[in-house]
Order: sequence, then structure tokens, then C-alpha cells
Amino acid sequence: MFQFLKNFAGLFSFVLFSMLANAQVSSNPTINVNKITIARDSFGVPHIFAPTDPEVAYGIAWAHAEDDFTTIQTLLLTGKGKLSSYLGKKGAPVDFVVGLLNTKALVEAQIGQMDPKFLALVKGYLMGLEAYAKAHPKEVLNKQVFPISIEEYLSATVFSVAVFCGVDKTLPKILNGTIPQLAGFTGEGSNTFAIHANKSSTGENMLVINAHQPIEGATAFYEAHLQSEEGWNILGGLFPGAPLIFHGVTPNFAWAHTVNFQDKIDVYQLQTDKAHPGEYKVDGNWLKLEKRKVKLKIKGIPFPIYRKVYNSIYGPTVATPNGEYFSMRLPSLMDAGALQQWYTMNKANNFTSFKKALAQNHLPMFNIMYADNKDTIFYISNGKMPYRNPDTSYHWNSTVPGNTMATLWTKFKPLSELPQQLNPASGYLFNTNHSPFLATDEKYNLDPKSFDVNDGYETYHNNRSRRGKDLIDELDKISYADLKRIKFDRSLPAKILFPYGFTADSMFLVNENNYPALAPIISTLKQWDHAAVANSKGAAIYNIAYYLVPQVMDGRKNDKLTLQEAVIVYEKIDEYLKKNFGRTDIVLGDLQKLVRGDESWPQGGMPDVLAAVMSEPYKDGTRKMNSGDAYINIVSFPKDGSLPHIETINTFGASMHKESPHFADQRAMYQAQMLKPMTLDKNAILKNAEKIYHPAL
Repeated sequence: MFQFLKNFAGLFSFVLFSMLANAQVSSNPTINVNKITIARDSFGVPHIFAPTDPEVAYGIAWAHAEDDFTTIQTLLLTGKGKLSSYLGKKGAPVDFVVGLLNTKALVEAQIGQMDPKFLALVKGYLMGLEAYAKAHPKEVLNKQVFPISIEEYLSATVFSVAVFCGVDKTLPKILNGTIPQLAGFTGEGSNTFAIHANKSSTGENMLVINAHQPIEGATAFYEAHLQSEEGWNILGGLFPGAPLIFHGVTPNFAWAHTVNFQDKIDVYQLQTDKAHPGEYKVDGNWLKLEKRKVKLKIKGIPFPIYRKVYNSIYGPTVATPNGEYFSMRLPSLMDAGALQQWYTMNKANNFTSFKKALAQNHLPMFNIMYADNKDTIFYISNGKMPYRNPDTSYHWNSTVPGNTMATLWTKFKPLSELPQQLNPASGYLFNTNHSPFLATDEKYNLDPKSFDVNDGYETYHNNRSRRGKDLIDELDKISYADLKRIKFDRSLPAKILFPYGFTADSMFLVNENNYPALAPIISTLKQWDHAAVANSKGAAIYNIAYYLVPQVMDGRKNDKLTLQEAVIVYEKIDEYLKKNFGRTDIVLGDLQKLVRGDESWPQGGMPDVLAAVMSEPYKDGTRKMNSGDAYINIVSFPKDGSLPHIETINTFGASMHKESPHFADQRAMYQAQMLKPMTLDKNAILKNAEKIYHPAL
């Protein structure tokens, strides 16, 4: 049930502080809809032009609602703790966790600290959503959606960041009793490459923005261009509900995000006993455990359901089935200013002002890769990292004692103490969700010993980083065409870094002569060239094995797949192929599909290649792509100082409406690994627009 939390993580985290209470804004910003221009290009991508930032925010709210109002409304319901009023039991876990984390209390404590310009921006966005709802009442999901208070909306956004920072993984372990008590690799992620002018064949800085996200739904990227007369001009990706760009390109610079995996959440086991009910012991003193009730009103159930939740000095607290109490402490539940920082990043005009925006230290996570038109490239493994007690008896990557103030951290490290690199002599920086200490050529990498081990930074390569590094190292200079080829690469490295114990001395060392019935598929895998192209038979076998191995290993992620287990995997693959396809010599495109509406197409790619594809069971034995290589934006900065050269692609199209010509008009280009040209030039956009209009009154 907690998978639903993960699906909503990106949606809420990228709209932190998107609306603020009327009490915090003395009056609404002045909005003149006749001065707000929505220009839809030939792919239906909205370009919003207006005199002021709040009017631009109003315009993107209106345009995005035209394309996907349903998903935006789920955000509003989440902030109210009423998602289950629309989704029924499926939404109840989200409503419960919103109540458990008590995010509204953080909002109420910090809402008065926002920049007035930011407040005006988000107020304009709220006005745009409400105006669209009034103009299209039949599209409103239920009577619970509007009106929406700013506190409720911000509550949802704070919740989402907490989910992104690990609540979706940690909380279920506590509730089912599997959290470690006191006594690997992933195929998902994103890519970004920054190439310095001295490494570029044309002397131009270049940047790859490449998010690996779900390709539909609450965390699928939506492309937009926002431009005001107040210095705001940016094109890039945002999630449903966001009033600004999450990562993208401005006239002077561009940046990309990837998810990083430093330690963002700490779990504390409280000391309790039956002689002190409702209390927990800290440094010899018994403290009262704060108790609250979360009210759940679920569609289809005529009466409300109440669930107990708790709070300790360490943070939100829940009990295991055996009665132990655990608290979670997250920096993301202590700072509600992330979207304001993104707004400042949107409005920066050079590296100095961009770095100043980062120094606000509101973002609790995300790698940031930067390139500009002034021969600067920059990378930082960003995060809101606490000063943890260095006592080696505390295991910060597991469970720590919740009976001492010695483990209660309250202060955070400044930007200068985070892993970062500026213009390395190698001429490139990159990240594919791997270690910040492997971000460039070995001679110029950071030393992990220079950083606090308790921050929990990654120290490993993954297959994407290893393959990307190998491709870069083949080239003395990198052209724009080279960069595109690297980004779209679908091969695993020569030496595969296997997850789940799926190692070369198991699947790849089974002797096919000992298993005649399995010999065809064993030989096919062993002879595979590691390329995940749609017409590859070996890629089909590997892809099935990728999802079967964890089942056979029964959760032993840090163990090795034995030869006997490898044979079992081959037997299961053989059975699967014969049952579903009637033969064992299928290619990857027979197995893996890209699906939009009622249509499907063969799809190349697989987990942890640069052009990654994650999939889920679909029908008749096939698998449906559900996440992976999604929004792509490749930028180069001409040496003559003109506007950046921009090419982008999204998986399907701008609209979620099947009847729209832009429901899947980018699909064919996406599958052919082609990009469409984009621009920040207002005159060119208006000259070539498919449709130009104003939001309706």
C-alpha cells in the first residue's frame, strides 16, 4: 500500500510552498488575463508570456489544468488529508501519513517567513487553478477539492519531500516489525552530464538533463516555458501542481537534478516499559509521548475511521505490532522552503546568483549539475545534512537509541561542507545516481575521507555510471553528436555490475551442456553483447531474469546467487516463455512494450542502462514500461553569446486527453531516440505557434 506514497513523491516535492494562506498575503496579486499569453507550439507545449511572475504562474496553472487537471487535483486533496474521498481505500495510506507526519504544523510555524515576491507568485498560481475550476465545473473531482487553503496545500508538499527522503521505505518496516532493532543497486534514477568548453569539440559548454521518472501520472514530467517581463525566462520540466520549473534551461545557464542517496532519515527506538504507559525514557527522565488521532474519511465507508499516531522529541512516532515505539527524524520535516529556493534558482542570471540560491539550504536532497554560457560547469551532491554525533557506537545507517539527547541533532551543515566540484581539469562532470566521489576522471575525483562518514554518501558505480564513464574516456573531445549518442546508449558495461547477487559466476557460468532442455536460453544469454535493443534475444532473457532473480533469492540482496539457484532461474524463464509466447527465442521488443491508451509498441532499454526502462507486468506475458528514460533536454551554449541551442523530448506528449493530437505525438520520436528543437526566443515562438490565446475569464 505504501507504493502509492512513492508514486506521489515527485508530484508533491517539486511544489513545496506553491501556495500560501490569504492571511500571509495582504491582497491578491493583480492579474490581467488579457496580458497573459499562452502559446502552444506544434507539439502542444505551452509557452507562457506575461508582464509579471504571478501572471505567468496563473498562466501555467491554466495551461497545465487544460492538459491534466485530474492529477493536479489529487495534490489538492492530499493536502487536505482527503485523497481517500476520491480514491477510496487506495488513498487512505496517504491521508494517514499526512496526518502522522503532522506537516501542517511545520507549515503554520514557517509560513510567515516567505519572500513576499514568492508569495505573490504562488498566489497567482492558486488563482489560476481556481479560475479554471470555476470555468470547468464538470472537471472538478468532488466537492472536497475546492476551496483549498494555503496551509493544506503546503502540508501536501512537505509530506511529499518526506516521502522522497525515505518515509515510503522506512515506515512500512516499522509498522510490519521488520525495522532493525537495537540489540544495492537500483535500475531507477536519472542521468546528467556537463561538458566544459575545453572538452567540447566546438568549445561550447553542454549539459544533459535526463530524468528517469514514471512516464505517466503524478510524477511524470510536463514540459513548459515560462517567461515574464521581470527577468524570468526558463524552459524545462515540472510536475503536476508546480508553478515553476524543476530543472531546465535559461538564456544564461541550465541545471539538472538526479536523486542522491545520502542518509536523509534517522530512526530512533524509544525506551518504554509497561510501568510507564504513554511515556518514554530519555537520559533517566520519563517524558510524555504526545498522542493524536488521524481522521480518515474514505469513499464508500459511511463513517470516519480514526488511527492513533504519536510524536516524541525525535519526531513522528509509530508502534510496531510487538509494541515497540520508533520515531523518524528527517531534515525535510524541519524546513518548508524548498520551492522558494527553486524559484530563486529559476530567477538567477549567472553562476554567482545561482550558487547564492543553493546556499539557502532548503532543498533536503538532489544532485545538482550546472553548465552556463561563461565556461562554468559545477556539480554538488546537495542535501540538508545534519551534524550527527560522531560517536562510533551509534549506527546512523540503521537504528539509533531514542533514550538520550546525545542522538538528537538540531543543526545542519552549510553548502560548503557538501561534496562539490567546479570546472575540474578533466573537462567533464556527470552523475547517474552514483557516488559523488566518482563524478569525473579518477585524477580529479573528491576523496570520500574528506567528508563525514555519517552522511552516508554513496561510494559505488552503477552500470549507467560505469558505461557512461567508459564512453567518455574513449574520446579526447566530445561533440554534441557524441553527447547525444552517450545519453541514448542502451548497453550495459563490458563488466556488468550485478544487483541482487546476480553475478557472473552464477547465471553466466551455468554450463549449458549439463542442461540440454535449457541450453538455448543459457547460450543466448551467455552470447549476449549487453545491448538492450528491441531486436535482441539476449536482452529479453536478461530482462526476465532481472525481475526473477530477487524472487528466487528471497530477499538475500547482499548474498550471491548460487549455481543451483541460477538453474532455477533458467527453468522459470523457460517456463515463462513457453507459457506466454509458445517459444523461447523471442526478442526484447516482443516482451517489453511502450503503451499509451489502447496502443502498444516494442520498446528497447532495460534497468540501469543510460536509456533506462523499468517495466511492470502487462498482459499475455508482456511487460509495460512504467518508468525510466523520460524527459530529456540537451543544451549547448554558443560561443557567440546567443541563446542556447536546446533539444528536448518527452515520452508521449503534452496532453493526457486521448482525443488531443498531443496525446502521443512525441512517442515515435522518443522511440527513435530523436529530439525536437526548442527555443527561449519569444518572437520565434509566437511566429510559429500552433495556437495563441489568453486564459478565459
